[in-house]
Amino acid sequence: MAEDGRKMSKRRGNVVNPDDVIAEYGADAFRTYEMFMGPFDQSISRNTNGMKGVKKFLDKVVALWDKVSPPSEQGVATPCPNDTNIESLLHQTIKKTTEDIDAFRFNTTVAQFMILVNKLSELETVSREVFQTFIILLAPFAPHLAEEFWSLLGNEFSIFTKAKWPTWDEKKLISDTVTLAIQFNGKVRGTIEVSPTASEAEVLELIKSETKLAAYLASGEVKKVIYVPGKIMNVVVG
Repeated sequence: MAEDGRKMSKRRGNVVNPDDVIAEYGADAFRTYEMFMGPFDQSISRNTNGMKGVKKFLDKVVALWDKVSPPSEQGVATPCPNDTNIESLLHQTIKKTTEDIDAFRFNTTVAQFMILVNKLSELETVSREVFQTFIILLAPFAPHLAEEFWSLLGNEFSIFTKAKWPTWDEKKLISDTVTLAIQFNGKVRGTIEVSPTASEAEVLELIKSETKLAAYLASGEVKKVIYVPGKIMNVVVG
């Protein structure tokens, strides 16, 4: 479907030429967007902003390369600080990608990629092993970019002939912390990382330690607190 929601036709003048899109955004962005548009069994209208969003996502993947830990003189990757939450998110991504591809749910896979890349972008250093695993997962969606990084990582031959599809570890799917949305009077004002089992009192103490959130907490008297562990806390102040 065209951006106007109608079927493409030369008569309507709403035909999207793939060559033009590829020339502007690149083949990988076009391919990834096609998978990200929505479920394959539904009719979806094209959206220029969606294409720009996918291009921005792939640009973030490229930017990650500057953070990837270098190999040592022996060819072994330089160790990075252990981050169990990143490891958990990676294994969640492996599981979701594997299952989604089998079920043709490509759009939700790309969404999961975006979550992982956003988290990796927050790190000062990205593990070489983590990056390589992600590139293998990305390969069916952005083959040219994946092939380039596969080569830069020092691998021989093609990623499509030598790379082994990663497997997930069920024990590593559960993160030590969760991202909790913090609302004040029904409006989200920020997020904090907490234990899935953190108590209401513990979360309130963490809020006090965050300058931005603490200001909202101190703006009035706490009238009520609605807390759903692992998901959200809404503080009513007045």
